[in-house]
Amino acid sequence: MNTQNLKIYLKDRYFLLAASLMGLVVGIAQVKRPFYLAAGITAAITFLMAPEVLGFFIGGGLYLTGRTLSLGYEELYVLNIGSFLFPLYCLLIFLLLYKKAGAFTAVLRYWEFWAVLGLGLLMLARLPDSLFVEYGVQKTKYYLVNNLVVFFAPVLASAVWGTRGLYRFLRGVFLGGLALTAYFWLGKSYLDLPSNVYAVLNFNPIELSRLIGLFVLLALFGRMIPFPSPVMFSLAAAAGTAMVLLNARGPALALVIALLFGGSWSVRRKFRLLPLLAVPMFLLLAVYISSNYWFSPDFFSMEDTGRLQLYQTALASLAQNPALGAGTGSYAYFSPVPEIYYPHNLFLESAVELGFPGLALSLMLVFAPLSRLMFEKKRVKDAAMAGALLTFCFVNAMISGDIPGNFLLWLSAGVTASLAMVSAEDIQ
Repeated sequence: MNTQNLKIYLKDRYFLLAASLMGLVVGIAQVKRPFYLAAGITAAITFLMAPEVLGFFIGGGLYLTGRTLSLGYEELYVLNIGSFLFPLYCLLIFLLLYKKAGAFTAVLRYWEFWAVLGLGLLMLARLPDSLFVEYGVQKTKYYLVNNLVVFFAPVLASAVWGTRGLYRFLRGVFLGGLALTAYFWLGKSYLDLPSNVYAVLNFNPIELSRLIGLFVLLALFGRMIPFPSPVMFSLAAAAGTAMVLLNARGPALALVIALLFGGSWSVRRKFRLLPLLAVPMFLLLAVYISSNYWFSPDFFSMEDTGRLQLYQTALASLAQNPALGAGTGSYAYFSPVPEIYYPHNLFLESAVELGFPGLALSLMLVFAPLSRLMFEKKRVKDAAMAGALLTFCFVNAMISGDIPGNFLLWLSAGVTASLAMVSAEDIQ
């Protein structure tokens, strides 16, 4: 090791050591208040493991922590800001420390970046004309705190540490989903689901199932933890069963389509059998549970859940102002059903509130990275995983949730952009 490398080595180590001691000193200084001690240690761990911590909270740790501590809506929002923005700030510090700003700017070459940025600017620009300002402000606020963060998190991690950084982040997402799935089974609150659909963590079962479905895909496609394939398959089976018990038909359908799409993705003329085998396993579990237990008796029902009426209202509203839309959050003003503020279709929602520019940007967010994965001559490593994540989030966005609620679609777009960035860097 020459003198210059030794200086860099010591500089990095002293920097990390100083950050760790800083967090500990903050806590010890207020030892009479254990909260400050815990906060100091947590801050130090977050700094040292920023990609994993951020991924953990995105993958389910936020809901798990907030609900088990019985936090209210405003307190949960504060936890959301802290658990997302502080690790992101740490990633920015590493980006500057390692002088990787040039690697980060590579994301400018990909259309999904401009779609994410354009949607945020358009939401801000159309907010003053909103017909339901309160919901429009809330939606914009969560877009900035959630959607933007989950897109840039894998991009920053891969810019700083390359492929290793991206997988550090995804490992955190995987562990967040694992913790959520473990809580589902060990907490046994699912036994109350027939009488209370919000029994698990007092939270929307559809949103929980999206996170659990993401965990299934990472378990089957990713190399998150060096467990044998039978163990990963068993974890996926446990998570898939949880989705059935939650009666989450939309996320379950999205998961099956994503498994088929990603599993049949040819990589060096070999097919990924584990995701394809998961499809019949998942269907058999769903049939068995819905037939023999009081859970999810209408899991395979095809009856309308009111979506058609919401879609018709969205199309009628779009016809009135197709160029610019009615304004951010305005669908809540037109909604035919009280307390339902969005049409449960992200693309109709974008079109109604942001006009055809919003619709074009939301479609670009999905199909620009998907077409690059499918049609580029040089296949990106782990394209099957990225394609499965995009497909899962795209189908979910078609049938449930609003723009902030579908933040996982932004996550999948960020993962796809990151894979392209590290692939281009490897080629160079």
